[in-house]
Amino acid sequence: MDISTFQSNLDFIKSLHFNEEWKDENCRDTILAALEEANKKIENAFGESIQRLFAHKPTAEAVEKVVKKFPSTLSYEDVNGLIPIQKAAFGHGGFKYVPIMAKKGTENKVGGEDARGGLLLIDPSDRDEWNTLQMLSNYGAENDSEEDAIHMLKELRKAGLLLKKDIEEQQLLKISGLNRSKKRFEYFASWDPEALINTRVGNKPLAHSISSTRLPVFLESSFKYHPHIGGLLFIKDDDGNIAIDSMCNRFGEKKTMGILYDLLTPKSDYPILHHVFTKAPQHKDLFMEYFPWATQLRDHHGRSFQQAVLAAGPDIMNANNFLFPMLTDDQIRERDPVTTLYPFAAMAVGENADLKKSFYLLRRHPSVLERRSRSSSTRTNIVTWKKRKRRELV
Repeated sequence: MDISTFQSNLDFIKSLHFNEEWKDENCRDTILAALEEANKKIENAFGESIQRLFAHKPTAEAVEKVVKKFPSTLSYEDVNGLIPIQKAAFGHGGFKYVPIMAKKGTENKVGGEDARGGLLLIDPSDRDEWNTLQMLSNYGAENDSEEDAIHMLKELRKAGLLLKKDIEEQQLLKISGLNRSKKRFEYFASWDPEALINTRVGNKPLAHSISSTRLPVFLESSFKYHPHIGGLLFIKDDDGNIAIDSMCNRFGEKKTMGILYDLLTPKSDYPILHHVFTKAPQHKDLFMEYFPWATQLRDHHGRSFQQAVLAAGPDIMNANNFLFPMLTDDQIRERDPVTTLYPFAAMAVGENADLKKSFYLLRRHPSVLERRSRSSSTRTNIVTWKKRKRRELV
């Protein structure tokens, strides 16, 4: 029987009973039972079919019509206990159906009141116990494009089904970032750059626990969104260990530095040595070997490499003691672009002031005092700089 004949029969039955031309109740009940059974079979057929979207590839609009007419299909489980939205999360062309399933699933409370239409349901077959949202952040087949994945995420975000807090709470940066999900990592990082710092894996920051396969995209994003603090190489865990030490210990010094070398080319114009010499001077020799050209750069403050070390205070200069006797005449005569202090004054500031080095610099170029007096006193500028630092701390 074709569909048109079946529809004709339904119209006939409806008309006959509506006009009360056929009053046999046994006949009516038998027909209603048959229709109920047929309807159940129709729902099951669509339920099985929606599990095979990757095979027959209907339009997103067609899927929307089916799940609107038969919402129970959104909860139809396959042999592994996966519902359609979880099946679509594996890719194979399924990403485009996810926003529709999530929206309609939320309306029909698929997975429960707070499951966001199945986005927060755990995959019963996954030993990592990832939920659908986490699966969507990483999974994909060879024929899936990252553009389709990003479009899906944007649609979920627009519908309020993907939230900014999910990036940290669901550890989406930890999960994404492989070759197949690199753009998804970049999308999450651009939406919430602070999640690169705040995401915790166990009791450690993401920088201390990122996998080796995800390290390149993590480092690239960290330099992009946190350039002024050294691209997260120097953030500390609860034990005070910096990230670069963790990376070198876990992946090896050669591999870690090789990734950094590929990222921080001379064209990047990134002042990596400014950060190494002031935040981790114990690694200065290692980084000098890979990035000797960076000694000629200036940072976002306009500070030269030497000025950055001087501005960090006498303790940091002492940790990089070989730099001190190498200061050129021009460098001694150049004021810091932020504090406006000459090097001799920078060495005289703070609790750990090094007056010996300060006097040495003055002896080399006493003319800086004359230059200073023509504008304002050295003491006034030091006091002003101290007040500025106190305001920054507050």
